[in-house]
Amino acid sequence: MDSGLHQVEIKTEFNLDKADDLLKIPAGLYISDIGENWKIFLNGILVREEWYEPTDGQLTKNRSVKGLIIPLHHGILKQGRNDLKIRFMGMADSNPIKANDHFGFYHPKNFRISSLEEIYNSSSEYFDIFLFGIYFIFGFYHVLFFVTRKQDIYYLYFGLFSLFSSVYFYFTTFHIYNKFINFPGGPDTEFFFRGEISALIPMVPIFMLFAKDFFYQKEGKFWIIHTFCALSGVLFLANWVLPYKYVLPNLTAFQILLFLMLLYVIFFSANAIRLKKPDSVKLAVGIGVCGLFGLWDTIDAMTKIAGFHYPFFKISFSVFILVIISLLVSRYVSLYKQSQALNLEIAKQRDAFYRFVPSEFISILDRESPVEIKIGDSKEKTMSVFFADLRGYTSVSEKLSPDENIKYLNKYFSAFEDIIFKNAGFVDKYIGDAIMALFSDHSDRADKDNFNSADNALQSAIDMVRYVESLNDGIGIGADLGIGVNTGPLILGTVGSERRIDTTVVGDTVNLSSRVQSLSGFYKTKILVTHHTFLRLNLLSDVMAREIDTVIVKGKTQPVILYEVFQADEPESLDWKEGSKMKLNEGIALYKAGQFKNAFSIFKELYKEKPTDNIVKLYAKRTKMILGQAPPGDWDGIFRLHRK
Repeated sequence: MDSGLHQVEIKTEFNLDKADDLLKIPAGLYISDIGENWKIFLNGILVREEWYEPTDGQLTKNRSVKGLIIPLHHGILKQGRNDLKIRFMGMADSNPIKANDHFGFYHPKNFRISSLEEIYNSSSEYFDIFLFGIYFIFGFYHVLFFVTRKQDIYYLYFGLFSLFSSVYFYFTTFHIYNKFINFPGGPDTEFFFRGEISALIPMVPIFMLFAKDFFYQKEGKFWIIHTFCALSGVLFLANWVLPYKYVLPNLTAFQILLFLMLLYVIFFSANAIRLKKPDSVKLAVGIGVCGLFGLWDTIDAMTKIAGFHYPFFKISFSVFILVIISLLVSRYVSLYKQSQALNLEIAKQRDAFYRFVPSEFISILDRESPVEIKIGDSKEKTMSVFFADLRGYTSVSEKLSPDENIKYLNKYFSAFEDIIFKNAGFVDKYIGDAIMALFSDHSDRADKDNFNSADNALQSAIDMVRYVESLNDGIGIGADLGIGVNTGPLILGTVGSERRIDTTVVGDTVNLSSRVQSLSGFYKTKILVTHHTFLRLNLLSDVMAREIDTVIVKGKTQPVILYEVFQADEPESLDWKEGSKMKLNEGIALYKAGQFKNAFSIFKELYKEKPTDNIVKLYAKRTKMILGQAPPGDWDGIFRLHRK
């Protein structure tokens, strides 16, 4: 047929006998696709028309319809011969390159007359709408997944691939035509046709980008894929920019490019299998099935080689989408397991780090995690410092093997750490057979009724002495504890180098606490605290303690009053110390005042009552040595230590 505007008329006849159901039940005419201008006559009666008079030899409206259902009024069909006539008007060749596919019927066997019930049932597209919804959900989910987790761009590519697929398949359904186009006087279908092509063009290029990143990620340049993407982009823009009569040639050009892209996808899949890329076989099978039916549909759309038209590609494409989903799920599960293993390893490393650096130390430095700690981080804070030493451990260790020595120390230290943790403190260092702990006034683990660092440190000391005594009774090894506690300002910080970093606590408070612990051996006491700690205790009247001396340690000028806490002593010793406390205080006051004779008299009396009391014995010796002497002019009763 020559180019230009033409009118064509087709006719067909069919016979109905008297018993035919079509004469008794509601019937209809179903046309799968038809365009551009047309009139349909049945037995000489116009049953439907889409006729627009041309202007200057050109059609004023590009309108095609799909899935058209025309109900036939009762009486139109008749017994005997029936005539169906369809008159078309359109451009035979809308352009010099390609014939106008929208002039007339798109495919053979394009119409039928049947009962309305059968037509509605057979033309149902619930499955297609379901697929559209599934593709859209898959696409939206994976795009959103990429937005929240940008490490793997193939999730974005698959999301876009699914979204374009959902749009394309929806545009190819009759549902959109029945809802928005097929009614008489409906809109021009140019936009819908361009939209269908625009959704189709990016699908394969985006899939190639997905496959490239899924298998190779940052490996290689893949210039062929980028070339295909660039050419597809040009055809995508041309689809919207070119005049409508060139849209079909543009589609043909894309179909040729699509054929080349499918060949490359097959080569790409085979190469991935050759390189033994994970999941390459599964994807190749999905591509093969989908590509085979996609190629069939493309050739059928270009040449009309089949006597019927059914989009098998839709079904194979659904299988293909499910294959990709299974691959993504498998990849995600694998990455999730790796992430879990990595998180577990990090958690183990974090826990191991916290065994060396307490989490409380990190919190005091105003850091959220160990990785934030830097050399030179420091914080000044008022805390109670606690030193404890296993006295007599040297003699005990000589009786044990090396392995038994470690087990012995760990048995004590494990219990000590639990006690300190329970009382809202934390262990800062293990020093041989000694332990150093810190207590803060503000801790989430502290008992609200006992929220003072001095109270918590002292309670830890009492609990630890009781634990050691009970353990010694059980294993028959006579280890003993010497504990020193002091409270005051100190500096917590980090020291070291880029290769190794350590935490430290410095200040006079720390040094004095260490000296006090050493003095517990000199005075032969189990728990020794300074007046800085003693005066901060919330319930002084409930603490069983006695003042034993005022000292100036080496290197210091300020005196410190020492108190022995005997609350963990055995009952006999505890009762005697509590009962003699006032008398001892009186003797110490007389000693400090230089009244040695009166002081000696008191100490002598106490010594006769309790010769095993080390403090009484110490003062009895001191006063006896200077008895009968006048106190020096600078006498203050303070004991000065000249060695650590």
